[in-house]
Amino acid sequence: MNLQAEKIALIKLLIETEEVSLIQKIKDLFKKENKEIDYDLTKSQKIELDKRLKKHLSGESKSYSWEETKQEIIDKHGLQA
Repeated sequence: MNLQAEKIALIKLLIETEEVSLIQKIKDLFKKENKEIDYDLTKSQKIELDKRLKKHLSGESKSYSWEETKQEIIDKHGLQA
């Protein structure tokens, strides 16, 4: 399969179609495949996240590296990487 040729063929089909529902389905497919999830946070959730970010940036809260976190999971729960 020639990927570039396939892309061009799909672009041509897209340009030629007048089916609005087909175009919407294609857009929906791209959104789903890109796995971009848009979360709507409440005002209180945003405030809480801002507080935690401020604490983190000021050094008030402890942060952990991935290695530290992974080791804690292994130690506490006996899970292996």
